[in-house]
Amino acid sequence: MPKKINTRAAAARICWQIIDQGRSLDAAMADYIETQQPSPQDKGFVQEVVYGVCRWHGELEQVAKSFLRNPIRKKDRIVHFLLLVGLYQLRYLETANHAAVAETVQACKQVNKVWAKKLLNGCLRNYQRNPVDVSDPITLSHPKWLQEQLSQAWPNHSLAIMHANNQRPPMCIRVNAMKHSRDDYLQQLNEHDIQSEKDPHSRDGIILNKPVGVTKLPDFAHGSCSVQDTAAQQAAEFLQLAPKQAVLDACAAPGGKTAHILERLNNDGLVHALDVSEQRCEQLTSTLQRLQLNAGIYTADASTPPSWPVPEDGYDRILIDAPCSGLGVIRRHPDIKHHRKPSDITQLSNIQTALLENLWQHLKPGGLLLYMTCSVLPVENEQQVKRFVESNNNAIVMNIEHPCALSQKYGVQTLPGVHSMDGFYYSLLKKST
Repeated sequence: MPKKINTRAAAARICWQIIDQGRSLDAAMADYIETQQPSPQDKGFVQEVVYGVCRWHGELEQVAKSFLRNPIRKKDRIVHFLLLVGLYQLRYLETANHAAVAETVQACKQVNKVWAKKLLNGCLRNYQRNPVDVSDPITLSHPKWLQEQLSQAWPNHSLAIMHANNQRPPMCIRVNAMKHSRDDYLQQLNEHDIQSEKDPHSRDGIILNKPVGVTKLPDFAHGSCSVQDTAAQQAAEFLQLAPKQAVLDACAAPGGKTAHILERLNNDGLVHALDVSEQRCEQLTSTLQRLQLNAGIYTADASTPPSWPVPEDGYDRILIDAPCSGLGVIRRHPDIKHHRKPSDITQLSNIQTALLENLWQHLKPGGLLLYMTCSVLPVENEQQVKRFVESNNNAIVMNIEHPCALSQKYGVQTLPGVHSMDGFYYSLLKKST
């Protein structure tokens, strides 16, 4: 095992990997946990700091510049991220100031940058004496291109969306109705001193007052519940599932929606789950095994002619949880702000178009196709479905009854900060007979 490093050094290294090197937050955190085997307390602290620096990176950069005479050299970028880690603690955490400064300065030794101790100490002490206000009410630590896209798409809601993107999201779970009623599981949570309440917008959902590790959730290992945001839980509702249906989940990994479909079908019927990535199909398999559910899992590209066994007369229901920009779930994945580029939107839109056109052919007449994304951009949502409907005269747009979403001509849209859930788009299409 590599030498143990302190939490500030770990957080700085992970932020450096995410922001400078393009690594995903999930992968970087997973590597830290595997190699360092931190205590729950240390893991929680590192995670809090990493998420915080990713959320408030733009603002922290401005603060750092105000205390640096010259930019830190490229080869010493880890020192720059140690400075951001220290500033995040002083600005946003309740960590004692002396501990935040001392431990962050001490981390210089662990990243082999002892020379930087004086520099870091001076910057952080100066901030304590003069906590400059550089908050930006317009961009809120969002890239300019993203701020412009949000303002154009949602002029009345863009500030609320960006504010929400920088907040810690609630932990939402979905009770496995094959094993428990929601009321029964709420009682179990209470018995384990986990405070929670019914999700008012989801039949199977519960919102925890405070996030906990999944191992603390009663009988999680044996499939009693899953972690899933309220918005994502709507998919199984909108599909109007019935016993013995043939269902395709076309972009299924890591498996949350596939599992919800199977739970609604009482683990009966023909359910096929696809993903283009073999590794992600392994995640999907693991998800269904934990929940003791069965589906046909295939590594396949759903935007191309089928390499999996399509039922002879097609599917009754098809779910396309399309690859997208993910701009509706930034509050849960703040690294999206650093990795997503405007050019990605065009590439993703092309994939979305191909998925719709290809899979429509395999839907039975009278069947339903649910197109969804976790994006808030119309080009991936309303505009995508509009083009498809206009070029397919056998596609009928169905009305969706959503508990709290913005109604669109071709579907419904939830927005973080406007609705109490992540940003998702749903459009339900029926194939005319």
